[in-house]
Amino acid sequence: MWEVAEKTEIRPLALALHGRSFDSFPLHPDLLKNLRSLGFEKTTIIQDLFLPVALKGHDVIVKARRGSGKALAYLLVILDRLLRNPGPGVKALVLLTNEERALELASLAEELARDLPVTLSPFAAEEKIPEEQFRAVEKGANLVLTTPYWLNRALKWRLFPTGNLKILVLDEFDQMVAGSRGLVENLLKRLPPAGRRQGLVFMEELNYDALELAHQFLENPDELYLETGRLDFSGLDLSLIHVSAEEKFPLLLGLLNQKGWPKSIVFLNNKVEAQKLCDELKRLGLPAVFLKPDLGPELRLHFLKQFARGEAKILVATDAGCRFIQQKDVKLVVNYDLPETANEFRQRAAKVAEGGSLVSLCDEEGAFYLEAIEKELGFKIPVAFPEPEEEWFLSPATVREKFARSSPSRRPPRRAPSRARRPRK
Repeated sequence: MWEVAEKTEIRPLALALHGRSFDSFPLHPDLLKNLRSLGFEKTTIIQDLFLPVALKGHDVIVKARRGSGKALAYLLVILDRLLRNPGPGVKALVLLTNEERALELASLAEELARDLPVTLSPFAAEEKIPEEQFRAVEKGANLVLTTPYWLNRALKWRLFPTGNLKILVLDEFDQMVAGSRGLVENLLKRLPPAGRRQGLVFMEELNYDALELAHQFLENPDELYLETGRLDFSGLDLSLIHVSAEEKFPLLLGLLNQKGWPKSIVFLNNKVEAQKLCDELKRLGLPAVFLKPDLGPELRLHFLKQFARGEAKILVATDAGCRFIQQKDVKLVVNYDLPETANEFRQRAAKVAEGGSLVSLCDEEGAFYLEAIEKELGFKIPVAFPEPEEEWFLSPATVREKFARSSPSRRPPRRAPSRARRPRK
């Protein structure tokens, strides 16, 4: 396999960067020449993040919208690899959701590969594959762009061997899995496994089923999630409560009680404190999970699915875990700690469903961040006053008693007494 550098966590990015010149990346000189001739001079933000890790041969999962420049990014990685490792046969495969997309990207790839010793072809059509596509793939086109349906047909026809495949791209994988998970999973099992080829997965939304499947066919992937954060707060109920650090926990319990103990996300700034809060909630009988930033993908998805299914009603997280949360129905988000920046405030606010509430608890430490956050947001967060206290502050003992009464008994069912047999005479 290729060189694997130590991975560092990339936090969510909200604003587009002024891209770097493509010359600053270790791309093949002939490929750079074609880029310049086509008018591509600087990267987009996703290209800026993706190219350094993908050109090293890492497996990568990317969340980015169409139009972010992701297709150009992975085509550059593919063509660079093909130019440095020439030879016949299919070495790169791009799997796309529909035939139109495959033909469109094949045209872009042809422009990028003009006058280069690289062969490529789409293998996609609405009804019947054109003869020229058949011939190109049979002759061993280095790059094939196709769909799950047509890849399945090509493998059944034994149109090309897959043993030399070096790069596999799964574009709009969330939509692909939603359309036919069974077919996609079966196709991936018939291709070289992770470790024998590079895998590049792109999604518009982090569908949990798609993520789970992606991790099965990738090896220790880097994860690049391009988050925009919330820019329009008009659809939310915003409030800020000034409170001492000692009173935040009973105030949180009171807020949850007032809202009817809904599905909620609680954000903190520190993972140690977040773990303590989650443990305390569970000790009171509340179904809570902590989305640790250093969780492996299997455990992370397990906790997120528990929250999605309602088995866990409270999800505790830090900003490092914020990017993984993709629930659309969360009506209450609590900033247990006020975030340090307006960007983090926007990221957290993006997790609230329209018409939901974002409540920020501002203690002595949070007061240092408040002015800068409000200045960058461009408005003052409405202040709420927790009065009367008996309705806003709930003691842990009251909550423990409340949920102890409502929880079913955990005693094992009593067995019917067995009858002793009489000894035979």
